[in-house]
Amino acid sequence: MAGELIKAGDVFTIGQRLEFYVEDDECKYLSRIEDLAENEFVAAMPLNRQRVPVIPRKGSKLFGLAVGNRCRYRFMATFRRSGWMDGNIPVWYVEMPDHVEKFQNREFVRVKVSQRMSVRLIDEEGGLEPPIPTWTQDFSGSGVSFLLRRAMEPDTKVVLEIHDIPELGTVSSVSRIVRCVPKKDADGIPVYQIGAAFMDLTKTTVNKIVKYLFAVQRRAIAKGISL
Repeated sequence: MAGELIKAGDVFTIGQRLEFYVEDDECKYLSRIEDLAENEFVAAMPLNRQRVPVIPRKGSKLFGLAVGNRCRYRFMATFRRSGWMDGNIPVWYVEMPDHVEKFQNREFVRVKVSQRMSVRLIDEEGGLEPPIPTWTQDFSGSGVSFLLRRAMEPDTKVVLEIHDIPELGTVSSVSRIVRCVPKKDADGIPVYQIGAAFMDLTKTTVNKIVKYLFAVQRRAIAKGISL
């Protein structure tokens, strides 16, 4: 779900709060902007859960989030080096991205990806109806968007199964329908684009989904594909 693209220099400010995912690492790291230059920015060096400084390999890809006024901005950047600012502040030196993407909070790490999945309605007695096969339109650690040939009311509870996720296989989650929008598929047939929020995924599962989607986005960006 691509949002508005804005020049990074028009968004980044000193003191702005940042969140980072480092490639091949499923953890989220907190930071802030300490200084800005034309072709790079300086971020406070994050600490891991053991309070140990995090120092990526030179050239590592970073998936970042900058917190703005009532919105957030995501971006991809390259880690250049670590160092000290003013002699006593440990920092990262990070390549300045050309643009950042404005998005709603729930869309963080939401990537357009076609993943095999199925939808199972819950009947009045709590039983599950037969699965309806479909494919994801976009996917994140908090929810998924998909197409169906039938409408679904918001707040309806369903069981979603998303298949073939690396390191996870099939992920099954009781989910809540949050939106249902009529549209047409590639053949002009009326369908509904449905968005659902996961309700019961563990933090470990969410982190593995985020790690997988981060890898998908890195590969797409390397090929020049917009996500």
